[in-house]
Amino acid sequence: MVVRRKPNSRLDAMQIGGYDLSPGLLITYEPEHENVAIAQLSNLAGVNTVANAAEFAAAADMDQLQGAEVTFFSNLGVAVASVDPDQQARISAMQADQSVPVRTVEPEPIFFAFPDDLPSDFGAYLRGYKDAVDHLYSRAFDASPALAATNIRGPGGSFADSDQVSWGLQAARVDTSTLSGRGVKVAILDTGMDLDHPDFKGRAITSASFIPGQTAQDDNGHGTHCAGVACGPRTPTRGRRYGIAYEAELFIGKVLTNQGAALGRSTLAGIEWAVRNGCHIISMSLGGLVTPGQSFLAAFEQTALAATQQGALIIAAAGNDSRRSQGILKPVSSPANCPSIMAVAALDRNLRVADFSNAAINPDAAVDISAPGVEIYSSAPEPAAPIQPPNFRQWAAQYDFLSGTSMATPCVAGIAALLKEANPNIAAGALWRTLISRASQLPYPASDVGAGLIQV
Repeated sequence: MVVRRKPNSRLDAMQIGGYDLSPGLLITYEPEHENVAIAQLSNLAGVNTVANAAEFAAAADMDQLQGAEVTFFSNLGVAVASVDPDQQARISAMQADQSVPVRTVEPEPIFFAFPDDLPSDFGAYLRGYKDAVDHLYSRAFDASPALAATNIRGPGGSFADSDQVSWGLQAARVDTSTLSGRGVKVAILDTGMDLDHPDFKGRAITSASFIPGQTAQDDNGHGTHCAGVACGPRTPTRGRRYGIAYEAELFIGKVLTNQGAALGRSTLAGIEWAVRNGCHIISMSLGGLVTPGQSFLAAFEQTALAATQQGALIIAAAGNDSRRSQGILKPVSSPANCPSIMAVAALDRNLRVADFSNAAINPDAAVDISAPGVEIYSSAPEPAAPIQPPNFRQWAAQYDFLSGTSMATPCVAGIAALLKEANPNIAAGALWRTLISRASQLPYPASDVGAGLIQV
């Protein structure tokens, strides 16, 4: 049973739209010794209230889980602790005790929907949250940021939207494929989706929100756009085709607020839900900034390994922090920098590396593959979503254009669904290798484009 903690048991909360963005701790543990880990968290760190996401029949209720000091995600071998500073220190010390089944302890990240460019007013907003997490990280792990920059651009083929199909689907050869994604379950973990969008009427859609106080309905636009790229219809209500796996079964997990940000625990809850529901593909167009030399989060690598073992391939955006035209190159973002999560870079319609697309600067963080990610046409909320972070833009109703590795990621996810349909018994790891083997090579370093352009 979850018991509400005493007020003010944590540090003063950071808020966005009434949502608490105060980071806790991520804990990985030996799954076979979960009960021992729970007992020792109580004995050594004074933890009194524990919850388990697996206890919820359908999806973890994040409103109820807010009352727990530690929440376990048993299917993933990961827990999240929301405790006071003294308890944080005691939990951090547990990983050095070999008699305790705690493997790693690290600060919880804040994840964002990726914009292709940061307006000046949003820059301060983003830096405020990043600075808070960086402070927690550096205090615990003595992280030291550095800088690196290159500028890699070059010629390539040229594509344009036609009246029938978007340029991205042409570049990836989706428009000539007879595959539809039938029988494949695809999870889009994002800001939710416009569940009443006319292009998705009659589709098999399961939705859940992992944001306290918000439904899965998308009041941001980012999630609706990503869902459209991955699994939009073959024949839209109007206009050109923009979706790939048009007969896939959609699972919409709202893991980012309508303002485009959330603690990492919401993403963990979304992954756990998707895995429990047998999703084959998990698409995540979200993440947090990573500095040169900073490693991946052990909790998300453990999560990706657990998901892969249970048949789910996780695909995530490499991030949009670079400005290649200015000689600024930034590392692959978290959690895409995890070795067991497929990191996706973005290309423009000339098949050049997008100016904003991040690169494999850190030695343990690769770019795995690339996909169309500039001026991508897809679904948008109807009526138009209000102006919200991360883009601070006025949306067009029903359809719109966006740029980012956020758009490249669901392109890879949709094509992964097509290849899964073609080979239903393929394991998640083998599906990864198939995507890589089918990619079309590009005249750029693998650190920028991975194996190359995604192809059906």
